[in-house]
Amino acid sequence: MRAWWYWLLLVLLMLMLGLAGLGIGEKWINPFSPGNGVEQTILWELRWPRLLTAFAVGGLLALAGAWFQVLLGNPLAEPYVLGVAGSASVGAVSSLMIWSASTVAMSLGAFAGAWLGIFVVMRFARLGTSGMLLAGVVLAAFWAAVLALLLALLPERGLYQAFSWMMGNLSHSDVPVSLLLVSWALALAAGIWLAHALDCLLLGPRHAESLGVNVGLLRQRLLWLASAVTALAVTAAGTIGFVGLVVPHVMRLLFGSRHARMLPATALGGGMLLVLSDTVARTIVAPAELPVGVLTAMIGVPVFLWLLVHRRGRA
Repeated sequence: MRAWWYWLLLVLLMLMLGLAGLGIGEKWINPFSPGNGVEQTILWELRWPRLLTAFAVGGLLALAGAWFQVLLGNPLAEPYVLGVAGSASVGAVSSLMIWSASTVAMSLGAFAGAWLGIFVVMRFARLGTSGMLLAGVVLAAFWAAVLALLLALLPERGLYQAFSWMMGNLSHSDVPVSLLLVSWALALAAGIWLAHALDCLLLGPRHAESLGVNVGLLRQRLLWLASAVTALAVTAAGTIGFVGLVVPHVMRLLFGSRHARMLPATALGGGMLLVLSDTVARTIVAPAELPVGVLTAMIGVPVFLWLLVHRRGRA
């Protein structure tokens, strides 16, 4: 019975955040009665697509975080743990060196870099979860070193754009909103399809195999799914941390560990967190904007520390 109240609260909160994201900005606009043509343009051609982008990207990052935590058997795992964000950043900054100040080129470079990182990590998948996690940490350090070198060589006019993208930015996304929303829906459907196998994997690989789960195939599918949605999210919005780390923990606390219930809540909760963060980021110092990744960290760190204390107290 308690879960129904949580679902109702989640839906109501999502509607409230959606209306706030539409109305709040440098200028308040009533979403139910927009006035002149300028206000309608701001509302439906600027704020509405950005709100949907934030919702889809946040949901994708949260789903990827939930999958990585099961895949690696590590509750601290998150979408960037295998170095995908680092390789995407290298791709984006490399494109700036070739095509200066081109957001389209940055998006294409980030997507190519993310998939390069994925293919490199896949070479270590046969080493098992611990080997793959260690390889991801080392690769993340390698990509960070390459990125530092590229930033040192990058012309000064491209530095601001590079740093803005690296800290998370939804204002210049060139990924179509429809593609992001369809990817969000397909990722959630894939998660629900794999929900029973994920529940079994939580018991351990041996228990999962005794229950008829092909653990090797499941891990390959999880790695590809989680990496692919991370690559798309990073391409659309840059590197945004803590969404994939915090949201799955909160939803497990509220809805339990069964993935058929937890994953839909995670997809909604991740979208809501990024919508909230982006709304605050573009209004708190308006007309300027804060990087949305800064806001997710400021929200995510205290929540995650509270979760650690809460779980320790329960234990």
